[in-house]
Amino acid sequence: MTIAQLLVINWQKKFFPRKWLRSLYRSHILNAPISYSLPFECYFYGMRYRGDISNVIDFHCFFYGAFEKGHLLFWKDVAQLFYHNKGVFIDIGANSGHHTLFMSARSAAVHSFEPYEPVRNKIFEKIEINNLKNIFVHDVGVGNTNELIPFFAPEGSNLGIGSFVAGQKNRNDIGIPLRVVAGDEYFNRYISDEIHMIKIDVEAYEKQVIKGLHGTIQQFRPVMVFELEIGLDCSFKSFEEIQTVFPKNYMFFTFDIWDKHGNKNKRKDGIFRKKGTYKLKFFNFDMTKEQTDVIAFPGERFDKFRINFPDKIAA
Repeated sequence: MTIAQLLVINWQKKFFPRKWLRSLYRSHILNAPISYSLPFECYFYGMRYRGDISNVIDFHCFFYGAFEKGHLLFWKDVAQLFYHNKGVFIDIGANSGHHTLFMSARSAAVHSFEPYEPVRNKIFEKIEINNLKNIFVHDVGVGNTNELIPFFAPEGSNLGIGSFVAGQKNRNDIGIPLRVVAGDEYFNRYISDEIHMIKIDVEAYEKQVIKGLHGTIQQFRPVMVFELEIGLDCSFKSFEEIQTVFPKNYMFFTFDIWDKHGNKNKRKDGIFRKKGTYKLKFFNFDMTKEQTDVIAFPGERFDKFRINFPDKIAA
């Protein structure tokens, strides 16, 4: 009998506390070449969360309480400070609804955009088991034009890496045509709310998303976090190019998980992901070597954030 098989039995029978064996579940289940299904249900910031530890996001939710906890706690601070938990949150690239679920308790409304049905169905499950009424799911991708675009579905344990950009690791080589909408046009037609916060995690398609939402960003000046991919044909090529697609007086930061050479600091990254402790530092495009998260702050709001959270700003 293999270690993986013993872990499956332990998951079902609970001979040993599951969290004692976290490293074994990571190496022999999450990262295993064979797929095992180990479902669970747990509490997630006061709500019910169903998942399966064979999925990266769910694994972190079960063993650490959340996936990339620093992201969530940043959004918690923004939602409370500026909008008193009554703002409108846009989740573009919502995946299985991890951020959507968290922000539903901290927003008047959450609009979740997820074009890939297998993970979109997991959002509906979270809505149903928690009886949530303020989440609105949109079955489209967001871009700069209205068209059908090949979507390259994820392979392996991370269901959050499907992309409209071909040729990336751990994606299927054959694209599935999915609908993408021109952001401003769609938002003007289907979202009547003022928009306060936007999260974008679209695996290298962020440039088209931000271009497509230029008018929306200009009108509402939301706080934004977008995942930035580096070095692809479709990527932003410079900090100046990023600035051109944003209105004037936006400030750009990243989470302080990088050393002075642009390499990831494993200790800081671990604290950010698992404990949720975060700090912001000014974004330096030229020092960015790999995928990173960029925080775009309207200049008129940053002073209030800095004054209220001085410990969240890196020296």
